[in-house]
Amino acid sequence: MDPLTHIVIGRAVVAAARDESRNRIVGAAAILGALSPDVDSALVFAGWDRYVRAHQFGTHSLVGALTMALVVAIVVGRFDWSAKASAERPPIARLKASRSTLFLAAAAGAVSHVLLDLLSGARIALAWPLFNRRVSAPLVAMADPWLIAICLAWLAMLWPARIPLRRASRIAVATTAIFLCAKAALLGVAIDQSGVSPHEPSAFEARWGSLTQWFVFERLTDAVRASVIGANTAQGVLITQPLAPESPIVQASRGLNDVRNFLDVHEFAFSEETADGGGRISVFWSDLRYCWPAARGETWRPATNCGVHVGGIFEASGRAVTQEIRIGGFVQRRRN
Repeated sequence: MDPLTHIVIGRAVVAAARDESRNRIVGAAAILGALSPDVDSALVFAGWDRYVRAHQFGTHSLVGALTMALVVAIVVGRFDWSAKASAERPPIARLKASRSTLFLAAAAGAVSHVLLDLLSGARIALAWPLFNRRVSAPLVAMADPWLIAICLAWLAMLWPARIPLRRASRIAVATTAIFLCAKAALLGVAIDQSGVSPHEPSAFEARWGSLTQWFVFERLTDAVRASVIGANTAQGVLITQPLAPESPIVQASRGLNDVRNFLDVHEFAFSEETADGGGRISVFWSDLRYCWPAARGETWRPATNCGVHVGGIFEASGRAVTQEIRIGGFVQRRRN
């Protein structure tokens, strides 16, 4: 989910629960807590494949989110401690009183972050490190425009209209809850009408900007397939990628670290093997969730119709030379 939605929902949940409109420190704890699970984004500099694997576990589990909330509470509490104590509350008592409050505010923000990611289609191991099974509740799209509109309305209520924080937050939280319940009902209707199984190996993603349509990704025996379903439309197939028997070089690519990380968290992956004419062979994997249909009259090809490719370059002997991650025009390379 986008940072704006994380910040607003995390802050609004805390403000709706307690009357603390003048307590900026509690607000800071809620906002930083709502952003804290994404601290794992720092891993992208060590490799996008490592980041995308860790993003499904770690700080996005309940244990990880609460751990980050504790860190946020300690950090924010130290800033609070450096401030001057009021006459009514001595420094030590003030610190003790604030720590539990700051942790609860940060925890509410962090947990709201994880829940919003789940609702936007992310597959997260909530019970990690006890269990690695990932779950998802794909009601809305990433950076969903309807949720962003609710967040902007919350900001508008606070500034020009001067609506109290607690009242504006309760309106925003209630509106969000009603919207998500409506989306859940529409998803149920879409699944029922399409006949698609809601269980693995299928996955759903809400179509950006649409209230009634979802993408469906399926792994069949001999192909991976992307379709679109809707509460008021019939199912339509968008992409079908055949799964051919793997050559020895493709099987060898599974041993590359970047490919292993990628395949661990992508259920609808497929490979493409090409020769460069100079004796080298490239093997790159993608996933249908990073692909789009070909334009009318064009042939669908993973190399041109997918935004993410993970794999490596091999010599004719089968020895891997480099590992590469291609995201659009951005390339990360590691020597094998």
